[in-house]
Amino acid sequence: MDIHAELKQAICKVNPGIDETKITPEATFVGDLEMDSLSMVELSLAMEDSFGVTLPDEELAKLTTVGEVAELIQSKMGA
Repeated sequence: MDIHAELKQAICKVNPGIDETKITPEATFVGDLEMDSLSMVELSLAMEDSFGVTLPDEELAKLTTVGEVAELIQSKMGA
């Protein structure tokens, strides 16, 4: 499973119309991807559906980049 590709799909699902080329491991959710707190909650739910892992809001709130979230997902999946 390509975590970055799945995560990119989840971000596009939550934030339709986003420029997919902006979704890189270094991209920040608030600055680069212009996501607000509601979008982050929706992303958390989309990731739970896609990856089958629960990402607590307090953990997700500490992460600022796409790469950090991908690492968290990978650690939760035990990969």
